[in-house]
Amino acid sequence: MSTQTKGAMATENLDKNLKYVKANLDSLINLHKNKYVLVYDEKIVGSFDTYESAANEGVKSYGIGGDFLVYYVTEETPVNFVSVALI
Repeated sequence: MSTQTKGAMATENLDKNLKYVKANLDSLINLHKNKYVLVYDEKIVGSFDTYESAANEGVKSYGIGGDFLVYYVTEETPVNFVSVALI
């Protein structure tokens, strides 16, 4: 599989995870307000107090090139940074 194909798949999976979060934001606010959630394969797989904790768990579980999403759950629109590692 080419690097370009991997990048396109990772972007597609990140988009799916972000759509999942947005579609379920009300319930996420009720359950995980002011927490960082780790989202993988359109599922919440963890809730953390810091971005670093969530990101570290994502790398530990899915690898540095894993297409997981760390999202800060708040009633306001957060600024989220998404990066895709192409390995």
